[in-house]
Amino acid sequence: MPHIDIELALVFLLALLLCMCLYMRWRYPVPDYPPMATHADDPLMQEAKARARAGLDCFRALLGEQYENALVKLRFVSSAGRVEYVWAEVLDVLGPDELGIRLVTPPVTHSGRLARLYRCRFDELVDWQVRDRAGGLHGGYTERALFAVARRDGLQLPDSLLQRERAYVDGDSS
Repeated sequence: MPHIDIELALVFLLALLLCMCLYMRWRYPVPDYPPMATHADDPLMQEAKARARAGLDCFRALLGEQYENALVKLRFVSSAGRVEYVWAEVLDVLGPDELGIRLVTPPVTHSGRLARLYRCRFDELVDWQVRDRAGGLHGGYTERALFAVARRDGLQLPDSLLQRERAYVDGDSS
């Protein structure tokens, strides 16, 4: 009988470890690509941020339609005092100027506990992106600027990012 108890305990322990790994993966997702370092004053990024701000009315209109998902990019100051820009999923439109969001890209330089659910105002948004029901992307100006920065700096985009770039349907490529 003790032999069966040990096997059962091992199975239970392995199941518990698997659950912990899955929980950590869900709680702290790892981005497909590491963040690309850019300078805050890069003209391509400055233009992209300005275009995102100018397109907020379009973003609001898209949120009023049926869509697959919507993301916003926010300025985040980490526990290390570093400024990072993180993407968050729009969960709900809470009012004319406020969104309920969930962080989807963890900050790189932050340590310690970090809540994932937040509220943000439209005037806090650095960028926005909406995937429509047909799979087309709208907005995402800073992402498109990063594609342009990578090319300018002699980097080759992987096929998955080239496909993503082609998914933009609003014709505003950076």
